[in-house]
Amino acid sequence: MGETETHSWPGKALFRAFPKDPEKEQAVLRMTLGSVVLLAYLVACSIYRATHVYATLLAVTAYVAFGVLTYVAVTVAPARSLVRLALSTFADQAIVTAALAVGGTAALPLLWVAFWFLVGAGCRHGQRMLGLSCVVALVGIMGLMHWQPWWRANITAALGIAFSIVATSVYLAVLVCRLERQASTDPLTGLYNRVRLEQAIGRTLFTRAGEVDRTAMLLVDLDGFKEVNDSFGHAVGDELLRSFAAALVRRMRRGDTLARLGGDEFVVLARHVYDKNDALTIANSIHAILANMRTVGGYPVTVSCSIGVCLLTEGTGSRSLDARTLMRAVDSAMYRAKSRGMGKTEFVDTVGVTPSMV
Repeated sequence: MGETETHSWPGKALFRAFPKDPEKEQAVLRMTLGSVVLLAYLVACSIYRATHVYATLLAVTAYVAFGVLTYVAVTVAPARSLVRLALSTFADQAIVTAALAVGGTAALPLLWVAFWFLVGAGCRHGQRMLGLSCVVALVGIMGLMHWQPWWRANITAALGIAFSIVATSVYLAVLVCRLERQASTDPLTGLYNRVRLEQAIGRTLFTRAGEVDRTAMLLVDLDGFKEVNDSFGHAVGDELLRSFAAALVRRMRRGDTLARLGGDEFVVLARHVYDKNDALTIANSIHAILANMRTVGGYPVTVSCSIGVCLLTEGTGSRSLDARTLMRAVDSAMYRAKSRGMGKTEFVDTVGVTPSMV
């Protein structure tokens, strides 16, 4: 696909209580599960009346209060914040470590919570938050092994827990990597899908102005694809899409982002494009791919493409422009190209400017 930059995990709600807001779901779980644990320790306090049980109860109470605070924060400021996410991920493991430190043996039943936090951080927020959660948990265990009496006396058990946290984190990292790939990839062609493309466009629009004006977006729509489907069947049409995608991967340069929007529409987000001539060279290379495609699956085909092109300039880098606005502009240019006949390219220099024909 060409692009080597690591993409961000979009966030997934595990229990679908808030399918589009995993941070809020996690805050609710902090409050609800924390309250269940709080009730359990209230019962324990009434039975044992021990100092360590009281200390653990206070730590759990602090965690429930932390859950309420994060819920309020996410409700008041719902926009995704990496700083808030990192702080809450850090606090999750730090608070359970504090509970284990002050509670001693009375807090040992809370060990499962450390693993719960690993799962929550990794499956909701991706590998970075999983890594942070793992590091905080390991540092906490090393601190317990140094200062807390029970952990010093049971060093082999402590090491086993530490190794278990590492193993769990590695397993989750592999799982999350696969989920990230599936979530961002078109299953037919192996190119990126619309979600991943919009993320890449968003990063491009808000990059430094000196780099923005060296990027071009090309929307490619295949001419004659419907006829191939109608004449030879959908299996041949799918093979045509796969062959075209593979040829795009071979032709495009390192650093370019390639995506399939669905159907017979593809997008190339090309880096280091300084002017129309550079963009036209890329467009012509795409036209050449289809001009050289004579047969697919043993069947003769005649397919071309219409291409709409937008050169991203410093003016398009403002926060008033988003990925979907840009997509609509380049889509309009592509349809103008299609209206002129097969195998045409049309440019939109900036959003809102009348397209120019090539």
